[in-house]
Amino acid sequence: MRMEVRSRTGNAVLGIVGLVYVSAALTLLVYELVQTWRAASLVDYAVQIVLLGSALIGVLFIIIAARNLGLHLSRREARHDPEGAAVVR
Repeated sequence: MRMEVRSRTGNAVLGIVGLVYVSAALTLLVYELVQTWRAASLVDYAVQIVLLGSALIGVLFIIIAARNLGLHLSRREARHDPEGAAVVR
């Protein structure tokens, strides 16, 4: 899936929205788990699944924004030395 936002401001906003989604979803998920500990119904399980989905969508927004802004997220590129040895930078 390719989603492209052409402005740097739009990508920054997309990243911030993703961060808000993740933090809000995880906060509400922890609150939901604490409130329904050992007494969760099917509706509570559905709410927990929806909150996990929201957190994953937020992570997706952050990844898309980082890729469009040209940021590298902790992935090292291996470059090959002319003598055949791989160099990690």
